[in-house]
Amino acid sequence: MDGIFFYWVSWIVWVCVMFFIPKTVAYRFDFLFHLLAIMVLVGYTLEVSSFTMHISGLYLFLILCVYIRKRSPLKTIELVIGSLIVTLAYASFQLFSLLDPIWLFIKAPYLLCIFLNYLILLLFKDWKSRMSVLLLGMTLGDLVYSGLLHFHLMTYVALSYAWHDNVVMVLTANALWRLLEVLCGYIFASSQARVLSEERKENFTQ
Repeated sequence: MDGIFFYWVSWIVWVCVMFFIPKTVAYRFDFLFHLLAIMVLVGYTLEVSSFTMHISGLYLFLILCVYIRKRSPLKTIELVIGSLIVTLAYASFQLFSLLDPIWLFIKAPYLLCIFLNYLILLLFKDWKSRMSVLLLGMTLGDLVYSGLLHFHLMTYVALSYAWHDNVVMVLTANALWRLLEVLCGYIFASSQARVLSEERKENFTQ
């Protein structure tokens, strides 16, 4: 059932942040409020003529635009360009999976997760920028994909429960990659410190 994975992961994240993250951490309350708002708004849809979309995706898009607006002009341009690249990549992937699904050697959501995370790793080094661009790109990409289907008189609900599941899967994979980066950095720093300490001992004994 679409949406189960989204609700499951979202509630786990919300509970962990609520009870295990100190209140002194910046943007903690904002994160909790916006995540809860998205979980509530996902059940509501907005219809404009024959175009239908879930309100939660529109809310997420507006929040991200406000967040990006606080960045420097150069950084904002970088994030916008990256978002457009992810938008085209997401829409193209969905069109290929619809028109020529035989080339998908694994399930489309899993392949989409691998494809977008590989792309975002090539574009950005900062994990916060990766998360923001992935969210913006997938939101705009689904709207573009929905618009193309609507142009060809095909019904499609934009930013649906299935889209939320895909977003959570992509962001979870990206967070796990970030955790792996931090772990590798810690192991490397520890090994370097151990080597330096051994060299100092050898120089001292000599």
